[in-house]
Amino acid sequence: MFSKFHLALATVLSLVEGQFNSPPGVDIWCGKAYRDTPGGWFEEPPKSDIPLVNFKIRPRMNLYLEDDTTSSFVVDAPVSWYVGQALPNSNTSMFPNHGSEITLEIKAGNTSLCLNKTSIRLGSSDNEIPFDLSSLTAASNNITILGSLEGHKNETFTATTQVAKLPLRSDNGTVTRLDNLYGGLSVRKGQSKEWTSLFPYTYYVQWSLYWDANVSTLDEFAAMGYNVIHIVPTGDLGDTPFPWDKFQPYLDRADELGLYFMYDVRWDYTNLTTMIDQIHHLHNHPSILLWYTADEPDGKSNPINSTLIAYNTIKAIDPYHPVSLALNCRDFYYANYSAGAEIVLEDVYPIGINASYSTVYNTPCNATYGCCGCDDCSGSFTDISTRLDEYTYKDSILDRQKIHWAAPQAFGNETFWSRHPSAAEEVVMNLLSVNHAAKGIVMWDFPTRVDILDVTNRLAAVLTREPVVGFLVGAPLTQRLKVVGAGNIDAAAWIKDDEVLVSIVNLDYSNTNSSIIVSLPEGVMAAKVSKSFWGDAAWSVDGNKLSTDSYKGLEVSLLLLEPK
Repeated sequence: MFSKFHLALATVLSLVEGQFNSPPGVDIWCGKAYRDTPGGWFEEPPKSDIPLVNFKIRPRMNLYLEDDTTSSFVVDAPVSWYVGQALPNSNTSMFPNHGSEITLEIKAGNTSLCLNKTSIRLGSSDNEIPFDLSSLTAASNNITILGSLEGHKNETFTATTQVAKLPLRSDNGTVTRLDNLYGGLSVRKGQSKEWTSLFPYTYYVQWSLYWDANVSTLDEFAAMGYNVIHIVPTGDLGDTPFPWDKFQPYLDRADELGLYFMYDVRWDYTNLTTMIDQIHHLHNHPSILLWYTADEPDGKSNPINSTLIAYNTIKAIDPYHPVSLALNCRDFYYANYSAGAEIVLEDVYPIGINASYSTVYNTPCNATYGCCGCDDCSGSFTDISTRLDEYTYKDSILDRQKIHWAAPQAFGNETFWSRHPSAAEEVVMNLLSVNHAAKGIVMWDFPTRVDILDVTNRLAAVLTREPVVGFLVGAPLTQRLKVVGAGNIDAAAWIKDDEVLVSIVNLDYSNTNSSIIVSLPEGVMAAKVSKSFWGDAAWSVDGNKLSTDSYKGLEVSLLLLEPK
């Protein structure tokens, strides 16, 4: 009787405490999850019965300094069925035509920031409205915009934003700002007045596998052409207290070499003390570019508010640098985890996997079960482009601004991955990411195979230098250019000062031995290919068309076109 009582008591307590072998909210029976979703999937809002106007405003840059005097707002008024403001007493048949004018009034408090009458068209996006930045104080300035629709004088749209204007740095630290129009990053160092645009291109590198051998590893890495370093804090960098005496020479040598840190704090979400100590110690060092707080927190099922807590903690100490993190899951609390960063990396690793059956755990992999090394993937290049596109779509529904980077696979012959990527596959993954709006590349991981390193060294010489950088981080991107003659080519274009940069990526492994025609963005006419940054294919130009007689499997072309 005594033992039966305690058995019953233990059973009751276990029920009170929750299921012992599943995360909260996941229903199980006989230890097996049985719902059609594990929870955390992104849900679209209900579709509106009438079109909505997603009226928005944001400053061109995420931050400014006291001596910045001019800038612009970016104003959008696209029509949406999911996000935005409805016109009173309107329905689908009565909705104003695209192209109707919206007259704007932009204010900071009671002060108008647009002295001249300014208007945009209904249905348009990325409208730049210049304003006098010197009229704002060095603070977080609240901005309100009112939009009056042509022919509907009593009906207005309203949106708000903030302009962050910070005091000049009195130390030698850097300031890193983000472009809210094109997604690029630029940095200003010490007392310099000049902002330098960067396309970050690098590898994750574990401290104990490379860096800790000698400070001269920084010289070796810089000589390969990479402009950012990401030291994964393995080995004694995980010690408490942190070995500052050993690490400080690396910080100083990086500054001398012109290398910037994507500094990895890898905080423990249960204890922020170490992260806070590192931010205090480093925030004014001239080699700091941005912070990296979390590596796959969604895969680990860290508390869904943990990344935002870390973000707010960092920003209270250091408002001068952005925060980044990497997500692994295709669809698991994206809104919550990504809230903790301005820059979100995807780390899709599709090469050499079995996407449907786990060779590590001997289980199937599907939408609700299993781990195959690439969450909800097909094992193809398009896993990368799909993930980046889905991030962008989710951000649009969430009505917020995020910048996305990519972490292409540069490893293999381990656990889920039966082989390394080939050099050609590495280039495809890199440029496919760029075609889908990745504004930085951080490959996992270095050291890697010689052929991969050789080709990424060559890519570094292209992607980190002008004129390519100016296109990738400072020009509008047109994706999914029309391609005739091949069914699996991804092409994109950037237009800047009448010149056009075109990236053409063949996702097929087999050669195409017939003519391929790529249509340039509407209205763009080119005279010739003025420079080929990558690829051996012979392209010819005829007005709005690019063509070649054949294209090799996994071939990539990066071309600069001269305007007609």
